[in-house]
Amino acid sequence: MTTATFGESIDMRITTRYLDSSWTREVRSLLYHTYRDDSVFQSLLEADRAGYDQRIRACTRELAAYYFSENMPVIGVLEGDRLIGVAFVSRSEDISTIVGRLLWKWKMVLTIGYKCTVNYLEYLRKLQEVLPEEHAYLLPLIGVHPRFRRSGHCRTLLKAVHDLSDLDQNGKGTSLCLSNEALQAFFGGFGYQQIGQVDHNGVKQLVLFRARTS
Repeated sequence: MTTATFGESIDMRITTRYLDSSWTREVRSLLYHTYRDDSVFQSLLEADRAGYDQRIRACTRELAAYYFSENMPVIGVLEGDRLIGVAFVSRSEDISTIVGRLLWKWKMVLTIGYKCTVNYLEYLRKLQEVLPEEHAYLLPLIGVHPRFRRSGHCRTLLKAVHDLSDLDQNGKGTSLCLSNEALQAFFGGFGYQQIGQVDHNGVKQLVLFRARTS
């Protein structure tokens, strides 16, 4: 996918653009900082066991590599040349594809271990049961670097995502997963409503959906 700028915020230093695989290193670093303290990832990757930091790095690396290899849209928010926010955009039905990829599963086993891979695959299956069955977008990975939060950059990122998803005349809308329930009201301001939840060992994650606007 060609990297192309498609929007600017009021702050001219902030831009949104599609990212290609040349941004892999920056994306992996941002995802690590985004999901390291996520309660669901901590449960899936067994944060109470030694080696968690290595496992979360490996997990986000393999997830990013997979989505880039599938040429799925990846939207970034940049401050100058620095990547500060990212969103991977897929379709709900793509979950069944990743679950069935033997090479990707093998890489996960080699890097995060068999048990954690089983945990993650089971999480994906549970998520698939909640999501709209077809013609809906999913943000499987989305985040703003912790140092740049509470500065409006998440709003910029979501606007870019919605500009993309709302162009699809056949699309029903966009889903995302939320581990921090305190942010539900924030996403509600964009039209997201809870359609279900996924849990792992008692750790709950909300599944939110925003209907497409014409």
